[in-house]
Amino acid sequence: MLYNQAHVACHECDALLKAVPVRVGQKLECPRCGYLLYRPRKDPINRGLALSLTTLILIGPANFLPIMTLNMMGLDNVDTMIKGVVQLYQQGFWWMSALVLFCSILAPLMESILVVCICLMVKAKKFNGLLVEMLKLQTHMRRWAMLEVYMLSILVAYIKMIDEGDISIGMGLVCFIGMLMAVTLNTMLFDTHSIWEQIGKRREHHNRQK
Repeated sequence: MLYNQAHVACHECDALLKAVPVRVGQKLECPRCGYLLYRPRKDPINRGLALSLTTLILIGPANFLPIMTLNMMGLDNVDTMIKGVVQLYQQGFWWMSALVLFCSILAPLMESILVVCICLMVKAKKFNGLLVEMLKLQTHMRRWAMLEVYMLSILVAYIKMIDEGDISIGMGLVCFIGMLMAVTLNTMLFDTHSIWEQIGKRREHHNRQK
């Protein structure tokens, strides 16, 4: 959605609409095509901070603790997320290893760190150029964080190996599911629209004082 101080442009039909204040519990829709333009979230800063900190706490155990343990003929084969990345690299699939490492580990980690920094800067009322750059980078990182794809691969692997031996679920998978839920909720609840509005108001006020 593109907007200035007085108007909003619909992404779907390009209708130029007059901007109106929208409260929590309400939503702004395009009268021409019905596209949802904006739906404010309740307390997005504190919720975004809490969910991002939860992700940062869980991301270590989710990556290094066992996800599944396959017992076949008395031998245990322990799988972790990091081990999967290393095995892909050792088998010659370096590009796939790098992609899994970035999308499943680095991107969620970087996005969570950025959201924590953004929330702390908003709380400190530091609406400066650094905050603008972090907001832009956080948007790009969110597009690359694909934990649900990795979760799907874990389910596929579990289904394929369930007949080959005894499989036990490890704490790494529990932490990974918790991290996935925290990232998903953060995507839904962390709203940057209000932050951009505050940045715009601060810059407008600064320009008027010149």
